[in-house]
Amino acid sequence: MNIQRQLRTTSGLALSVAMFTSLGLTAVAQQATVEGLVIGRNGPSMSVKTNDTPRLTVLLSDGTKATAKGGFLGLGRQDLGITALVPGLFVKVEGAYNPDHQLIAKKVVFSKSSLNTARQIDAGLNPVNEQLGQQQDQLASNKRDLEQTQQDLSKTSQDLDTTKQGLAATTAETASNTQGIGHTNDRIGTLDQYVTKDSLTVNFANGKATVSKKDQDALNDFVKAAADTPGYMIEVQGFASKVGSPALNQRLSQERADAVLAIIQQSGVVPMTRILAPAAMGTTNPVDPDHTRKAQAQNRRVVVTIVVNKGISGGASS
Repeated sequence: MNIQRQLRTTSGLALSVAMFTSLGLTAVAQQATVEGLVIGRNGPSMSVKTNDTPRLTVLLSDGTKATAKGGFLGLGRQDLGITALVPGLFVKVEGAYNPDHQLIAKKVVFSKSSLNTARQIDAGLNPVNEQLGQQQDQLASNKRDLEQTQQDLSKTSQDLDTTKQGLAATTAETASNTQGIGHTNDRIGTLDQYVTKDSLTVNFANGKATVSKKDQDALNDFVKAAADTPGYMIEVQGFASKVGSPALNQRLSQERADAVLAIIQQSGVVPMTRILAPAAMGTTNPVDPDHTRKAQAQNRRVVVTIVVNKGISGGASS
């Protein structure tokens, strides 16, 4: 009897140890560290291209830590918000996979040089997106013209030769536009496209980055309205007039964008995952040439824009 009791006890302990070891191995196996290029971000979801996966979904949260390394041997570190995770940034992500094979990010690390390069790409992205949207609209218009031409061709046999010539010209133009869109897509890779829904402009005094009380109230009302837009993102772009040196104007445009971003964050209405990285545009895209004081005042500004991913809004049809 004692021998049987001992055998049962030994078997139970062995089974418990095996189950504990299996659970421990499973927990370890879920942890992961990946490196790759950020190719898109929509709210809390970020897409990363790695050597093994063309599009890995990484889930972010307000608790995700984003750290930029720099200085001698990369020892200098700066903790940034997840708004710094822009397309074009090379990152190292530490976290754990969920059952859907999505990586839940605990920490994201990147170099300051990679961040500067990605911000330069992001600053010029919206004009490219706007041009791309115009080309897509033109392509859709050409397609409708082509369909109408084909209907006329079937109805008017006596003008067959003339209609064929017009059809060939339209087809060539459509092919040219398609090729142009392809070149643009090659330039920006698989970066996400956005549709503008609304915008607000905040102006600044010369050499200043302080937001007035009136503009603070307008900003709070604006972001509250943005929160009612399905799938929205908020973009902040700072600008400067051409008064002063280029370096000073670049710094002023960044400080103005950061000041507006701080007010948006303090409103408590918009989570960090809904804010795109603030862009310092310097003296680009002036509202009016800087020939008068009025024109200079208009160019000292921050533009806050509500955008929605085309995949959510319905693409060009929106």
